[in-house]
Amino acid sequence: MRKRRLIAGIVLALMLSPGTLLRTQIPSRSTADLTITRLADLPDETSNSGFTRMGVWELSSSRIDFGGYSALLVLNNATLRAFSDRGKRLTFAEPGQPQDREAQFATVWDRGDLSPTVPDIEAATRDPETGDYWLAFENTHAVIRNDIASAFVRSRRPSAWQDWPENGGAEAMARFPDGRFIILPERDSTGFLYASDPTDEVEPLTFDFTVPADYNPTDMMALPDGRVLILLRQLEWGWPPFATAIAIADPRGLTEGGTLDIELLIRLETILPRENYEALSLAGVEEDGTVILWLMSDDNLSAFQRTLLAKMSWREKDAGHEKAREE
Repeated sequence: MRKRRLIAGIVLALMLSPGTLLRTQIPSRSTADLTITRLADLPDETSNSGFTRMGVWELSSSRIDFGGYSALLVLNNATLRAFSDRGKRLTFAEPGQPQDREAQFATVWDRGDLSPTVPDIEAATRDPETGDYWLAFENTHAVIRNDIASAFVRSRRPSAWQDWPENGGAEAMARFPDGRFIILPERDSTGFLYASDPTDEVEPLTFDFTVPADYNPTDMMALPDGRVLILLRQLEWGWPPFATAIAIADPRGLTEGGTLDIELLIRLETILPRENYEALSLAGVEEDGTVILWLMSDDNLSAFQRTLLAKMSWREKDAGHEKAREE
């Protein structure tokens, strides 16, 4: 009896462990396929703290390299590009757009001198004028630059990043319109602001930050005025065992050794299905100042989680600069 209980316990632990292979059986075919299904079973509340849910979709595929997406880019032609913590790249048309373009699955093979390492991509940002984009890697504490055709340009392991724990490195990265970059780690309280491309030999401005309510940053996007929206996550009892939120911070005027104040705006479970949201990207800003953004969840390659894509709008005057209430 004890032996049977032990075996059952091990099986249960494997099933609940992120990244295990105990998920729906995958057909043995290599056809590039992606199914996007709009969700109807959503929280009753559609708006909170100035944020309004515009739509939520579940993405699925029979491919074994699908899932685990931790970073997201919005391309110029109504196209989204997601990157996984297994070094995979998925490019697909936005929901609501004609699905006449086949989804493209690829591997980020060429990473320069980082090519032999584990490609744990956790953050991405892009120059909308040139199409070049940057990827931040957690386990190697590195950043690479690719051109508009996804060809490798340059890589660097900034010395300032090397003291981070292996699974607590660059989790959030954003590029400002003026060419500056800001980076926040997941398990540290020191962030970096670069005057230019971090793959160049440029030293950053160092600052401190504290995330409210025991959250950790998982992604970040720059607003046109120089502030940033920060996607946050914490472990919490429930299923999936994640609580997520969006906060705002103003790095304008930061000086060496200064502090970045982070203000919680919304707890996402109020208007979105509960999931492990790790990717945040700016879609655009409307004439009245309404910000349109996309979020994507990391399913941890688990049979019990989903890859969700959410589109939301945010109007600051409705948020009233008030912090989300502690519950």
